[in-house]
Amino acid sequence: MGERPRATVVIPCFNHGRFVADAVRSALAQHDAEVRVAVIDDGSTDPETAAACAATVSLGPNVRAVRQDNRGLPAARNAGAAIARAEGFGEYLVFLDADDWIEPKFVSRLHQALLADPAPDVSHAFCQEQLVELGTGVWRVPEWDPILLLVTNLHPVTALIKREAFERASGFDESLTEGYEDWDFWIRLSALGCRGVRVREPLFVWRRHSDNTMAMAAAKRHATLHGAMMERHAELYLRHAKAVIALSNILLRRADANWIDENGEAIYVRDLRARNCELFDQHEAATRRIAELEQLVREYEQKPAVRLSRAMFKVLDAMPRPVGEPMRALARWARRRAL
Repeated sequence: MGERPRATVVIPCFNHGRFVADAVRSALAQHDAEVRVAVIDDGSTDPETAAACAATVSLGPNVRAVRQDNRGLPAARNAGAAIARAEGFGEYLVFLDADDWIEPKFVSRLHQALLADPAPDVSHAFCQEQLVELGTGVWRVPEWDPILLLVTNLHPVTALIKREAFERASGFDESLTEGYEDWDFWIRLSALGCRGVRVREPLFVWRRHSDNTMAMAAAKRHATLHGAMMERHAELYLRHAKAVIALSNILLRRADANWIDENGEAIYVRDLRARNCELFDQHEAATRRIAELEQLVREYEQKPAVRLSRAMFKVLDAMPRPVGEPMRALARWARRRAL
């Protein structure tokens, strides 16, 4: 590996044309790295998105834009990886969703982490995730842990992945169009004896611009998707069953989810959510009341008597005190009568 990494950033896009140029610009703005970009329009039904994806080639000579029939997110990512393979460019792949972006040092910092751990079992480097817009805070991702990975996904799909490792794992499973395709990919890498290395910096930015994201939709189908995941990796789950069960129990207790009511809900978490909903309702009511009061103030300020009074007091305030005070007293009396 050279000191200056060469990576292809794959940006799948489906009806997110208003964001795709930002994602491409963030990839092209990488410091100390050679980057090409493959934009995959996955059969967007929005004509503006199709036009926006096609227009990304104008952002630089290293941008490719391809439109394909809608095949789902995993297939779109695989199509971008195939472009990198066909062009023979770069040792690394980065998968960046069209509505997100990466910081300028994303590739170089993650590459440094890979250079610092040159063991042959290292397949990728990953970092923390900054949440913006409707999301706030930083997802401070844990260290790579193959047992914890069987319990929960460890980090975002946006990582610096060795292209050789990606191809060895056969890319993303194109049947997983309803979510968790990245989690499944990490598990398959782990089953091959691979591991990731962590960079404790928020170099990837997740733009949560909607309350109906793919990640949130997948979370609602968690039981079904996770059950299918365990079926696909049954041998791995059975081999580590005791460790997975033990770790799951520890995590439940750390989250105060060990006391369960008859509905199967964690009592403390249930009550905390109810309190959060109550506080949210109170905040919404206070916001509405503030808006009402601000409107009353605006209406009051527009009254002719108030406007005249303010203009008159401005003149009186400029007068010497001995002269102006009696007139100010008279003006205050007149204002009270007028209102």
